[in-house]
Amino acid sequence: MSNRRNNLIVLGLVVVLIGVAAYFIFLRQPVAEATRLGLDLKGGVSANLQGYKDDGSDVTREEMDLASGVIRQRVDSLGVTEPEIQLQGQDQVVVNIPGITDTDQAIDVIGRTAQLGFYEVLASAPNQPLVVSEDEVEETKEDLRSELEGDPAYEEGETQILFEETPTPEGDGVQVAGYVFSEEPGVRGDALETATITRDQSGNRQVQVDLTSEGAEQFGDFTQEIMDNALANGTPGGARLAVVLDEDVVSAPGVNQVLSGGSFVIENRSAGGLPEDEAKELEVVLKTGALPINMELLSVTSIGPTLGSDSLRSGLLAALVGFGLVLVFLLIVYRVLGLIADVALLIYAFLLWGLIVAIPITMTLPGIAGIVLSIGVAADANVVIFERIKEEIRRGKSPRTAISLGYQKGFKAILDGNLTTLITAFILFALSSGSVRGFAVLLALGVLLSMFTAVAVTRALLGVLSDRGVRLTAPMVGVSKASIETERPARVRKAGAGAR
Repeated sequence: MSNRRNNLIVLGLVVVLIGVAAYFIFLRQPVAEATRLGLDLKGGVSANLQGYKDDGSDVTREEMDLASGVIRQRVDSLGVTEPEIQLQGQDQVVVNIPGITDTDQAIDVIGRTAQLGFYEVLASAPNQPLVVSEDEVEETKEDLRSELEGDPAYEEGETQILFEETPTPEGDGVQVAGYVFSEEPGVRGDALETATITRDQSGNRQVQVDLTSEGAEQFGDFTQEIMDNALANGTPGGARLAVVLDEDVVSAPGVNQVLSGGSFVIENRSAGGLPEDEAKELEVVLKTGALPINMELLSVTSIGPTLGSDSLRSGLLAALVGFGLVLVFLLIVYRVLGLIADVALLIYAFLLWGLIVAIPITMTLPGIAGIVLSIGVAADANVVIFERIKEEIRRGKSPRTAISLGYQKGFKAILDGNLTTLITAFILFALSSGSVRGFAVLLALGVLLSMFTAVAVTRALLGVLSDRGVRLTAPMVGVSKASIETERPARVRKAGAGAR
């Protein structure tokens, strides 16, 4: 009863996993868009960036290495995997991004220096943000700049004027406001630990920023200073703090208490909170940290696939032909056992496809090679078990007993072989980059999934057949009667020799 229940649990889990995989492949998005293709199969965008410093000094190779690492994190955070990032010369980097849809946002994110600062608002104009069309934004900013330069809080060389631009909730204009700040921030971005998109009680989108322990102390002292200054100026309710990313004012909320809790939120006064794209961009650039140097965008070009559709078709055809030959081989050699293994392999292939879409993993030609290799690993696991089953039948065991012994004795060999393959995949992933990493990831996923389908699923299917009264004979599993008859006399002669 226990074995029957376990078999049904395994098969029930398989049905649920197939349903989840079907959702990701067919329902969540059009099936043609479900699988993401890499640069070699689909192409993408190439951006050429040049690093520079404000003081005019030369950029070092070490700084460019650090910058390329941050850029890679940002590209990965956009949901894009396997970008190609190459340093060129002393101060340039080329970033090839596969299959992205929003080119402008991607280029803006990877090139931003992400210098975060927290400032006290010394003056602002107007009292309520002006709503203007996109064509009027620059003109409005110039008018506000002229107004703020006449404010007593503005001192040339000691303060600066920056602006906040926020799309209106209806999307029919832009809210513009100007502020006067000191040249240096009260708290710098290195006080930040991480950033996460959250929602407030009303469901409005915001970005929660968590500070380091030292940063929390600095932030508490800074907000206390802002409130003291407002009180000294006779405006106790007018204390305001601005969050500035690079030279853009992200938010300028009022401060009515000392913020020493170690976290705060960046929000938007409009309905719904921060726009989704803006919130995601903030999360990415704040979480991955600041670029060590400034980046200037030199060029952006669209690039075609390096291998093309012919290579994709050839790779897929090779994978399908290989998969089909494996199915036929198992069916011919192992008969009913082979049929069970074929069903398990089909389940394996569908679940692997679901994993590729759900994670998601960018498919490249080396990645397809990893899938083909993992199919061979899955088939090999079945071969190991089925050969042990056939050995036990030749020794005179009943098929049902032989199946149980085959799985018990064959599992250790399967585990050892798959662990060796996994170690190789992990080493490849750790020491390589680009498409080789994609090969390693797909190989590792394929091996882990094959362990489940080749051992647990096939055993559960055989168990259910047995519970339904299906009796397997030796010929039904690929063992001839002649091999059983020749095996028995050999054991008898050996036993007789031992008796003498």
